[in-house]
Amino acid sequence: MDRVSINNSRVYILSTVFKSLGIEKILVFEDIDPQFIAIKNLAKECGRYTEILVMLNALVSYRLVMSGEEYWGKFSSYFVDKCVGDIPNLVHLFRDFIEKFNRVLENQKLSRIMRIVRCRELLEIVYRGSLVDIWRAIGRCLNVDLNTKTVVFAIKMLYYARKALGENIEIPMDIPIPVDGRIALITYYSGALEVSLPRISRDILMKYSNTIRFIWSTVARYSGIPPLNLDSILWFFGKYSDLPSRSKILEKAVEDLKNVLSREDIEILVNNLFYRLPKN
Repeated sequence: MDRVSINNSRVYILSTVFKSLGIEKILVFEDIDPQFIAIKNLAKECGRYTEILVMLNALVSYRLVMSGEEYWGKFSSYFVDKCVGDIPNLVHLFRDFIEKFNRVLENQKLSRIMRIVRCRELLEIVYRGSLVDIWRAIGRCLNVDLNTKTVVFAIKMLYYARKALGENIEIPMDIPIPVDGRIALITYYSGALEVSLPRISRDILMKYSNTIRFIWSTVARYSGIPPLNLDSILWFFGKYSDLPSRSKILEKAVEDLKNVLSREDIEILVNNLFYRLPKN
């Protein structure tokens, strides 16, 4: 008997919720994402160099010693006056940055940086290639599965960089969501993921990353909203996962989003993304 399955009814309901909400309201969550704001500040000073900077940083954004929001703020502050196109100097700067702010598995991360900057195929298209072409090139350069969290996350951050530079681009449907602990937990709470286990945690749920990716790719297809666009709204609400009830989450979300969404929209999102939690 399988220990994990997909609740297709919940997948359909979630698709309907996001389709009704519409892409315009979902894009608002990108604009208020602290990671996008950090990249936007960087883009004002670094221009096109922003793209390679954020791609490299995204590829080493794992096993962090601080929140993702704080880490990307540190990254922006560090590189904002160090915009360079010279590869040797870029490697030197990343080595210094990683030593200061991202030291867990430091040698592994520095090795990953070196593999990327030595990959001519990727460097030739990073500034002009499509997101899909760059996604595939990263996978080949690192010899990893294209669905690996940091690889997909690098494409999301590259999209943010281009958006910050004023480009109006659509994300392809075939690039999946980057699955981290926050996304895994909210997938379970939404009711879309059925898991028959005595204990539920982020680490346990991460074992089912392939199923989680499939769920949100299905929601994306039904709703017409690409997975990487859905990621920002899911990641935003995922920060409430430690609260004990939907009423507590609603109270906090309304406070945080009062200038962004109506209370009705927020309540629908809370009730569906935290379907498994008690109301009060």
